[in-house]
Amino acid sequence: MNLDATINRVGFEIAEILEENLINKLLGVLAQDGVYAMWVYALNKIDWNYNENCEKYKNSDLYKILVQLDKLPIQIDKKIIDENRDKEICKLTEDINKLNEELKKDKNNKQKREEKNKKLKEREKKLNEFFLKLSTDLEQLLFFKELLEKALIYARYHAKAMKDG
Repeated sequence: MNLDATINRVGFEIAEILEENLINKLLGVLAQDGVYAMWVYALNKIDWNYNENCEKYKNSDLYKILVQLDKLPIQIDKKIIDENRDKEICKLTEDINKLNEELKKDKNNKQKREEKNKKLKEREKKLNEFFLKLSTDLEQLLFFKELLEKALIYARYHAKAMKDG
């Protein structure tokens, strides 16, 4: 498949997952503030309940979007979706949930609170790993931004056509 066909497919899949308004907002943040800002915005706006278990995380809209973005041909040594990283994120989530339960019983346990904060930061770092690595290679970052922008534009048109059709 050629590059434009890949981008078209990714755009179509994104339109199947997200509504047109959110696609437009993601595109606006990407154009105005860049790839990492769009990622942070997506973390805040797209459904991705990973608080309960790993299966819910993998069935979330955000994860489905990341699977699509992983199809874009970026040449860095990290992928967006990585089975080992996913397992680490799920394990950290389980640990955080256990600590939350323990903190419900003993709210004043400073050690458990610090441990929970450490695990929250570690999980956030794992979630951001690809985007942080991408930002170290300006050429690949700009290429990814261009591909992502085109995929979101295609997604916007696909979403509009699906809504009007």
